[in-house]
Amino acid sequence: MSARPTDHPSVRPAALATTPASPPPPVDQTDETPGRAWPGGSTENLPWNRAVRAVLRREWALALARPVDLLVQGLFFLTVASLPALSVTPTRATLELLAPGVLWVAALLSVLLAGWRCFHDDLRSGWLDQWSLCGVPLVLLVTARLVAQWVAAALPVLLLAPLVALQYGLNSTALGVLLLALLPGIGVLVMLVGVVAALAAGLRQGGVLVIGLVLPLAAPVLVFGSLAVRAAQLGEPAGAHLALLAGTACVMLACCPWLAASAVRIGIES
Repeated sequence: MSARPTDHPSVRPAALATTPASPPPPVDQTDETPGRAWPGGSTENLPWNRAVRAVLRREWALALARPVDLLVQGLFFLTVASLPALSVTPTRATLELLAPGVLWVAALLSVLLAGWRCFHDDLRSGWLDQWSLCGVPLVLLVTARLVAQWVAAALPVLLLAPLVALQYGLNSTALGVLLLALLPGIGVLVMLVGVVAALAAGLRQGGVLVIGLVLPLAAPVLVFGSLAVRAAQLGEPAGAHLALLAGTACVMLACCPWLAASAVRIGIES
């Protein structure tokens, strides 16, 4: 029985004899290992960056899902700031004298209302345990949480402050200084409340502890903010007081997340 022509090596087709082996599939250079980045790669794929964005998205989603909380905080600020004006003789001089201190005390109480349970519910639900297991530095996640809390606490206060300022007869210059001072001032208050709330997370009477510790610590912020508004009312420069508030906010932003992260870690381990 004769063999077929293609079975003999000498008569195989040239295409079959000279075809090289197929090249290996391209290797994906993207590193998905947590905690590692390829040299020269984009920082968009770093796990800590994704984790921080996830925390921020969660905070915005919770704020949008519960608009009643923002409404209650705004109404609380409006009520606390309006009651002193209704309890005194409504003369222009009296209202202008009361306005700086009353507005700042109302802002402080509004921040306390919004932030005293900042870490309490997350500790009970196990969310903070997931933070400690994700491989991302806890201080980054706590910083993102406090920054989101800063924005959420400042939004209703800044929106309603012009209405309260109109009730107290503040001029446009004093109102502008008040808004400029509230932005870093609320940040300082949020950082203080965040640290104390992290210490009190999980305690049965944690709210009393937060109020008792934050009120004396917040006194310098209230003094600087009130003096800034008062200087604007008298036509004097308020730049020094605003600079003190901005510097205090920077110091708090650099220190308080580390303290809050340490307190959260203690709460997780206990």
